[in-house]
Amino acid sequence: MYAGQKEKLARYLRNGEPFLWGVIPGNKKAVLAALRTSLEELGEDSTPLAATQKPTYSMLTNSLLAKLGIEKVIVEIVTRQVRWQFADRPGALEFLRAHWQSGTLPRWQTLQALRASRTVKQRLQEAVGPVHAEDAFKQTADILDAFVKVNKQYDYVHGWTVFAGLWFEEIEPLLNEAAEKQRY
Repeated sequence: MYAGQKEKLARYLRNGEPFLWGVIPGNKKAVLAALRTSLEELGEDSTPLAATQKPTYSMLTNSLLAKLGIEKVIVEIVTRQVRWQFADRPGALEFLRAHWQSGTLPRWQTLQALRASRTVKQRLQEAVGPVHAEDAFKQTADILDAFVKVNKQYDYVHGWTVFAGLWFEEIEPLLNEAAEKQRY
């Protein structure tokens, strides 16, 4: 990764919404727990995440960039999360890529079939009460939500997220280039 590309990706990360482009599903508590686990697996100290009582996503992003650098954040956290979450859904990422490259949106029904199974707690919360509009934007329910924007009220795919473009046009080619270099 060359310097200009690192700077560009760091800006995308800093300005991206949601945190880490939404590749870690769940609310803030779940995202922080997964991030701590990822840092511990990397052999990194995760205590700075708990240093502040209520760290903002901006603080966490700046801390990750300072500690790991954009390359390691993308390869070791973002890419691992994407691959791990798609591991039990063979062909799902390829399906999204094919639609991205053809300039089409996946159908709502097909996306629903690709979603991860809902936990008992998630199904209970949905049955007990409706999700408030502001809550829908505060968390990612599934890795698919990091790639596509869906309108849950009318059951249709509204468009692609910024992360989809970054993943298919910037991150995957970098990963493929790195793999090619390692081969030779």
